[in-house]
Amino acid sequence: KPASRKRLRWNGKTLTSEMLRAEIDSTVLRAGGVPTGTIVAGGDQACDPHERGHGPLYADSLIILDVFPRDAKTGYFGDMTRTVLRGHASEAQRKLWETVKAGQALALRRIKAGADGMTIHKAIQQFFTSRGFPTEVRNGRRVGFFHGTGHGLGLEIHEHPRLQKVVLKDRQVLTVEPGLYYPGVGGARQEDVVMVTKTGCKILSRFPKQLEI
Repeated sequence: KPASRKRLRWNGKTLTSEMLRAEIDSTVLRAGGVPTGTIVAGGDQACDPHERGHGPLYADSLIILDVFPRDAKTGYFGDMTRTVLRGHASEAQRKLWETVKAGQALALRRIKAGADGMTIHKAIQQFFTSRGFPTEVRNGRRVGFFHGTGHGLGLEIHEHPRLQKVVLKDRQVLTVEPGLYYPGVGGARQEDVVMVTKTGCKILSRFPKQLEI
């Protein structure tokens, strides 16, 4: 359920996932990209990481925006996720969002050539659990952090390496995208693209992270 029954408005109409996705996709096209499955999912819809989003968007609800276009000239993909909220976040929503941001920062500090992907993934899960966000099954539904931490990116949207049982190599390009999902509070995910280096990683994404907009 949405945190607020107040529907967002835009140009005199109720703002829907479909409308916002169309605006994002048209912006991508004007910039020379090809949109591919853009996600605009609010409220409990966002608790399914593969839900593209549909219907009205609500005030005071977390909205996941996952944009992964292909460059029309080079064929290479980009991939970025931000979680935003129009209005005022509750304490629970803010804690969820801040914890995901901190979990991603933890991963970014650990990524470097020679690092083990599964070790990084498990460290994030353990960090989330320590903050009160366990990964488990509730009422027959998975909650918490139940997808991968990231994946390689290039001429395909999902490439080697995945942040699983793999040793990272210098100059590999991958996404870092931890998330937390709890129906009733919502979902939050932050995703950036990085290049692995011998001493750490270089963040290639350039868009700020802001909860309330």
